[in-house]
Amino acid sequence: MNSGEKQSLIKAVNEASPEWLRQFIINQAQFDPTFFRDVTAQFSDLDTDTELAQTKKLIQNTVRKNKSYGFIDYQGCIVICNVLDDVINKYMLRFRQGHYHHAMNGLLLVVETAAKMLSDADSSSGALTDTFDRVFSSMKNLSTNIADEILDSQKEIVIKDVVRVFKRKIFSDWPEQRYQMLYNVLPLITQKSTKIIQTASRNVIKSAGDGYETTQAEIYDKILHSRVLIQLGQQSAATEFMEANKDIPEIREVEIQNAIQNKNYVRAEELCLEASKQDQGWRRIWERYLIKIYDATDQQQKQEAVLENRLFANSPDAYEPLKKLRQQDQTWEDQYPALLNQLAHTLTPENYAFILDKEHEFEKLMQLVMQHPELTETYSKDLYGNYPDVISKLYYQNVILDEKHPGRQAYRRMGRRIKNYTSFGSARTAIKWIDGLIEQYPARPALAEELNKVKSKLE
Repeated sequence: MNSGEKQSLIKAVNEASPEWLRQFIINQAQFDPTFFRDVTAQFSDLDTDTELAQTKKLIQNTVRKNKSYGFIDYQGCIVICNVLDDVINKYMLRFRQGHYHHAMNGLLLVVETAAKMLSDADSSSGALTDTFDRVFSSMKNLSTNIADEILDSQKEIVIKDVVRVFKRKIFSDWPEQRYQMLYNVLPLITQKSTKIIQTASRNVIKSAGDGYETTQAEIYDKILHSRVLIQLGQQSAATEFMEANKDIPEIREVEIQNAIQNKNYVRAEELCLEASKQDQGWRRIWERYLIKIYDATDQQQKQEAVLENRLFANSPDAYEPLKKLRQQDQTWEDQYPALLNQLAHTLTPENYAFILDKEHEFEKLMQLVMQHPELTETYSKDLYGNYPDVISKLYYQNVILDEKHPGRQAYRRMGRRIKNYTSFGSARTAIKWIDGLIEQYPARPALAEELNKVKSKLE
């Protein structure tokens, strides 16, 4: 709903009589089960057991329809995750309506379903990762907001429900997702439920298979212990434990986060710099924290130095923040030519091309594309306006003729690439390419069929 529609709705409701609104709600609720449950949840008693059972049935039916021979394909994964996202929205509405325990149980249904998909779904679309991120964020939001609203006995009931799911075998081989459940409900932790969580974690470690799974579970258990101590306000014990285990990068990260949270920026910086010398594998993570620290403490020169190091280490995401800082201190214009020259000799062609394109350095970008044909498809659209003839020639040679193995799938890709060219280039040139290819390969009817489909749309 856009802002105009919202204003119209507000106006209509304000002008309606209470009796008219009452009758409208009753009539609408009779024909719309979802609306009926929302109204009763807001103004009356909600049958939480029935709603949870209906949600479970909806999820099960959706999974069953999108599962074939025990596997969920690419598109099926997206469909199921879309339904799970709707479930998250519904139960966060229940949270806002005051049904706290019910809302958490609804979110746990999502977690359980998503966990089962980890092993039997094509999740390459990223939809499953997004669903996990959303449900864990919702669990944290819910826990944080109700921590001061409910009694310790009620908190312990919620924690027990989370632990019940935490212990399930569906999380075998997936310790990160298993422990994320607990991390995101820690605002509800009590002294009593701490023992429940710690016992469950130890049992999971005991039952884990040898090797990587056990090692990871032990690390996540130590992270859990650190965060529990912090959440309970036991700062001395937390600091002592994290100091004793700071050689584990994940524990050091928790200690850095805690130091930043407490505005102990000197200690946070020390931890980052110390780790940067010892653990190059996590260097980028420590640099990200250093940038936060220097930004919070207004240490611009140090921040620039970290960003420059990141940039020269082939992290183009550091380019824009570095540029912004140097524009603020008015040094960018003077330093830009030398910086660009340095980047030409340190960055990969792909990353250097990204920056040249961002800065509209089209002459340099054109030279780079000619030296590295693999960049042609990415930057043809931006370069065509200045170099139409050269780009057309390069696009034909490096993109259209790039298919090494003939076949219908290859011809379809060829057709899509020709069509893509016409989004910025000449349709007449594209038709010439099609006619020339069909004439050159008369013994390939599939090629002619696929390319003529494209041609018919261009004429």
